Amino acid sequence: MNMLAVDWGSSSFRAWHLDAQGEVLATLSTDQGILGFQGQGFAAYLQNHCGPWLAQSKQVLMAGMVGSRNGWQEVPYLSCPAGAQDIARALVKLDTELHPNVQLVPGLQYAGHSGLMDVMRGEETQIIGALQLTDMSDALLCLPGTHSKWAKAESGDIDAFSTFFTGELFALLTKHSSLAGVCNTHIFDEPAFLLGLEQAADVRGLSHLLFSPRAAVVTGQMRPEQAGSYLSGLVIGAEIQGARQALAEPGLINTDNPLLLVGSEVLTHRYQQALGFYQLPCRTVSGEQAVLAGLHRLATGQ
Repeated sequence: MNMLAVDWGSSSFRAWHLDAQGEVLATLSTDQGILGFQGQGFAAYLQNHCGPWLAQSKQVLMAGMVGSRNGWQEVPYLSCPAGAQDIARALVKLDTELHPNVQLVPGLQYAGHSGLMDVMRGEETQIIGALQLTDMSDALLCLPGTHSKWAKAESGDIDAFSTFFTGELFALLTKHSSLAGVCNTHIFDEPAFLLGLEQAADVRGLSHLLFSPRAAVVTGQMRPEQAGSYLSGLVIGAEIQGARQALAEPGLINTDNPLLLVGSEVLTHRYQQALGFYQLPCRTVSGEQAVLAGLHRLATGQ
């Protein structure tokens, strides 16, 4: 029997109609994330856009922010370590008359070394799928995005993870800070990006470094298009160094066990360059294929 798989995040909606073997029969992608619904209208949207698929599906499984407190129905976080079977057992039935078997994937929570909680919704499904697609059970994974996630998997379980504010920080700095007028983000300058990666190791820290693009432009040391790329290198470099110190045990990342970089081609390309600069071998995995594989695995309970 067919199923409907949905990844409904803050700013996007993706749905796949799958056959019993998990093969894609049809797909749909829109920019209607949960933030545009203000807590209501989810059922009507799903019916309007996926009605025929709903009628033909035995099961509907949804991951992402649709299960947050701002989504359709809040689903409690599951604590790490957690594997595919743990998450499958924790699926929550959605209270709706739209379909008799709609379930939501729980996000994960993890208490780091400081004891403060970190959370994810949607990335856990991508991680499960990425591990399956690469046939790896022990790995360090990076999922670039607005809030980049780095996760360590051991024996197939998501054992630990950390969130980095990189994407949102870069957007805020280049749109709403004193750097907005000096950083051109529409042109990529590779030497300036690599300089940012190099400078990210400065012991004075990111707070000090964030002023340097402005100083470089006003003194004529950099052009605005160079400053934007340089800033990108600074924030991505700071992320990679922080994640490596927090999660990567010595020798964990090598040519035989590369870091898994999960996301779209656009998102992962610059991270590939950065990881290469730091001599960290990586293997890219399509974010769409990962979430699809993860949803199918959770639906089958394997």
